[in-house]
Amino acid sequence: MMRIISLMLLSMPFVVLSLFGACVKQAPAPEEPKGEILIGILDDLSGPTAVQGISFKDGVVDCIRYLNEEKGGIQGYTLRAIIVDHKLDGNLIISGWDRLKSDGAIIVASATAGAPLFLELILKSNIPTLTRHGSPDSIFPQQPNYFFATVPFVNGVPEWFCKTIENEWPAKGEKRPPKLGFDFVSIGTFPKAMTKAVRLAAEKRGWPYLITRTSLSPIEVTTQVLQMKQFGADYLFLASSETASIAWLKDLERQGLRPVIYASGTTASPEVRKATGELSIGLRFNMSNPAWTQTDVPLIKLLHQLNAKWYPERTTPAHFYIESFSHFLAIAEGIDRALKKGGHSNLNGVGLKEALETITNFETGSGNPYTWTPTDHQGLHALRWYEWTKDGAMVPLGDWYVIPLPPEEQRVDAWWLKD
Repeated sequence: MMRIISLMLLSMPFVVLSLFGACVKQAPAPEEPKGEILIGILDDLSGPTAVQGISFKDGVVDCIRYLNEEKGGIQGYTLRAIIVDHKLDGNLIISGWDRLKSDGAIIVASATAGAPLFLELILKSNIPTLTRHGSPDSIFPQQPNYFFATVPFVNGVPEWFCKTIENEWPAKGEKRPPKLGFDFVSIGTFPKAMTKAVRLAAEKRGWPYLITRTSLSPIEVTTQVLQMKQFGADYLFLASSETASIAWLKDLERQGLRPVIYASGTTASPEVRKATGELSIGLRFNMSNPAWTQTDVPLIKLLHQLNAKWYPERTTPAHFYIESFSHFLAIAEGIDRALKKGGHSNLNGVGLKEALETITNFETGSGNPYTWTPTDHQGLHALRWYEWTKDGAMVPLGDWYVIPLPPEEQRVDAWWLKD
């Protein structure tokens, strides 16, 4: 009986490189189904990062539906998702992983797979895992690695943030250096690594800076905001959860502190906009895929067509929905290549990993192509700043910015965690 498999730069001309191009076309003539490919989705769907997890899951599920209904599956195989909620609980992550592994998932998708426990599970198995970002050890593998990220090297973002300010600050007519505030979500080794990244970017420019930390689901952030107020931050960068971003925006208003705010992609959530209203106007954040309002972009045009047909009541999907739909198009390309190379028997961990590592400048219609190689598992290599407008739209500020590869010695966790 056939094995069931579980569900889961840069301004360049848009080119569709495979069967999974972004424009809707007439579905190919159906052939006799060969069986199912099961894709595992293991994410936080009801815990502290559920807003992100649900949107990520929805994007993968809808991409699978698109591939099945509009493209006839992949080489005659249909895809099916097995969805497990881990609530960001360690025991549920382990039991969920074991379930997907026993069911025969060829790949696991999760917005939260960059968490340390996930990395341990991935290291102990050969199941390729799709997530948003990871540490240097996971995205710059020194040995065979089954972790596939989609967001560029996050430790390079503070330097990009400072480059952006270098272009903005002179226009303000200030003679003094700008004061930079940073707040990082307090999870794992992330704050320590990012603190070193800030030090590298700010100190070489002689700019004063202050770093605070906030939990995933803070009760309040008054202490951190008062520290920023006393420091006199001109710019603030938030790398936090949706919950923490909402708390920060509200408390900044209460304390009368109004720096120019830049943030990570979690702040692009409609939940943040809904909860903070006018406080979010002018808020800037980075994203790796286009916004819902960019209807001239092929990927967004496709998603508008699919949503109008499937969910006519839906207005604006969360950004993580757009991201994960695009991400899974790239994964589908890897599955297709694995099947072409060795047939169904090649849909094992090694076969799929090697197929994914052949993807170079693969376009899903987003304008930001995917590349995975044996030594670079970033997936996407460019980010773009966006801004919330008065009418609730996200508008791009400038073009895609390619996060440069760090020097070789900086491509390991140990370098960033060393004082």
